[in-house]
Amino acid sequence: MPNTFTSPPPRIRELDGIRGLAILLVLLYHYVAVPIPPDASAGLLFLRQLFSNTWSGVDLFFVLSGFLIAGILIDNKAASNYFQVFYTRRVTRIFPLYYFFLSTFLLLRLISPRVGIFSEALFASPLPMLPYFLYLQNVAMAVQGTFGNEFLAMTWSLAIEEHFYLLLPLVVWRSRSDRLPFNLLFLIAISLILRATLARGTYFAFVLTPWRLDGLFLGALLAVLFRTPILLNVLKTRLLWIKIACVALLLYIAYSSMTEPLGSLDHLLTFGLFYASLIFLSLAESTSLPARLLRRPWLMNIGKVSYGIYLFHQMANGIVHDLFFNRPPRFDSLPTVLATLLALLLVYLLAQGTYHAFEKQFIAFGHRYSYSND
Repeated sequence: MPNTFTSPPPRIRELDGIRGLAILLVLLYHYVAVPIPPDASAGLLFLRQLFSNTWSGVDLFFVLSGFLIAGILIDNKAASNYFQVFYTRRVTRIFPLYYFFLSTFLLLRLISPRVGIFSEALFASPLPMLPYFLYLQNVAMAVQGTFGNEFLAMTWSLAIEEHFYLLLPLVVWRSRSDRLPFNLLFLIAISLILRATLARGTYFAFVLTPWRLDGLFLGALLAVLFRTPILLNVLKTRLLWIKIACVALLLYIAYSSMTEPLGSLDHLLTFGLFYASLIFLSLAESTSLPARLLRRPWLMNIGKVSYGIYLFHQMANGIVHDLFFNRPPRFDSLPTVLATLLALLLVYLLAQGTYHAFEKQFIAFGHRYSYSND
């Protein structure tokens, strides 16, 4: 069946800003909230509580990734080289920097005992390295009940995205255009049911792919919405209500940060819906406050190198604090705050360097392959 959806503009500046926002949320969690110790001052404990939900920057990445990837697949569903081009571009976009990151970790772990300037536990890895190279570390984490080495812990989300890339192209390719939204809703429901029933509150529910696909498929559903003109126009006439809902979700997230953690179902019912609403408002109304903020050049610049920042941010912070204080990162005094700022600067420079040195080159190589929609 021919593709009946209309296509959005090829370049959307706000999406770079959304990437920037997502990585800033992750940095707030790992650089500020987590390193504040339980015995810190009341002001710092308030700060830790305030930023306790910023880990959800990963959920924003999920929704955005689902939106972008589904859009590409829907627009090129009829291409004769549909799978070939998609996977070529994904591999050249994701693999080079990821394997460079893993190689850097292994090299530092190898030379660390010989150099003698790092703590012994800094590069220790209670998880085997093979699952990381196969994008199966989230399975190993669930089985062993640990995130493993801190520098590699956040890569569970990359494993989920890789699994999503294996599933979504088949879903789009096999679904009729009028059935695709219902198939996506069905897949969202599966994740919700799993989180509400099986392995609730465990590592399984947090890191295993079937439990965490709802945000990605919610983003895919948003991509379908933007390619369904009738429904899109209806929602555009109700932007005020969407704004009210978005603010209400934000207030609820802020309230939960200061009271008790959100439950497992709230990954979708709060974070997912809030971030989907934010993306919708940013794209549906270019003059809205979210859209204007997301077009800030500095935020877009951070978003452009967010992949490198995400991969290296824990390593940079851990090494800086180990060198200066011979202990894991803390955020409870002027020296530790300055060390954190130094780590932030270093990881930004590293991300910029790797992006311009070779990441951008691989992306350009992948885009030499074009979809044949003739």
